Amino acid sequence: MSIFEEIMSNDNSIFRNQEIFNIDFFPETIQCRDKELKSILINVKPLLNNSKVLNSILMGKPGTGKTTVIKHALMEIEKHTDMKTCYLNCNIQNTLRKCYSQIFKVLFERNPRNNVGTEIIQVEIMEKLEKESFILVIDDMNYLSPRDSSKLINELFRSTEFYHLNMAIIIIVNDISFKYSLERNAQNILQCNEIYFQEYTSEEIYSILKYRCELGFKKGVISDEQIRRISEYTANYSGIREALISLNLLGQKIESENRDKIENEDLAERILFT
Repeated sequence: MSIFEEIMSNDNSIFRNQEIFNIDFFPETIQCRDKELKSILINVKPLLNNSKVLNSILMGKPGTGKTTVIKHALMEIEKHTDMKTCYLNCNIQNTLRKCYSQIFKVLFERNPRNNVGTEIIQVEIMEKLEKESFILVIDDMNYLSPRDSSKLINELFRSTEFYHLNMAIIIIVNDISFKYSLERNAQNILQCNEIYFQEYTSEEIYSILKYRCELGFKKGVISDEQIRRISEYTANYSGIREALISLNLLGQKIESENRDKIENEDLAERILFT
């Protein structure tokens, strides 16, 4: 049997579900962020009665749960209402044109024509939005250029002056100073309910990592004491994302050595000194 065949046919993995440790994994249960989730849902609730909403801006360092919470909120909204939602990731939709094209695609279920100007796409979007309720999330808006961010904010926030819209806008940024990178007119118009995502405490990190380890590793692979050690280190020196990556790499290392559990020495080598 070749090494490839040996690896592929081996069912004795220490992982129950390795995907659990991916940083973009979407858990069914949101932990330690009930207050923030409630604030988001309360802000968009008026849309159900065609009432004016207060737009929101979510702020906090990377790895504080902003994207996970907003995706969970959108999932609940789509499950229980007939409102349309659109999620923009400005790491991907990183220009004004790409942002409007993605909104158009969600609303019309097709891509806009390549030879149509951005201004025309915008008008078609606004005319469509006069007929239905809509929630727009702009994640990592700080990845847009200040010019595109300013223009997008001006056009979206002032659209109610020209169209009868029932729309909620939720902006997500990593840095509170984002607002001051915008052009002055955009700064003035960016009036939102600000929702802060504080960094997780050691106990909150422990709760999150314990949940992931129970789902991701088989029983006995990692001890509760080891999870607590990792949580304390994470709270002081790194973040949730780094901890999940380290746990994934640690699991792969243990499996490659045909071992069935993590030893304290492994933590020192893989996590506590990385």
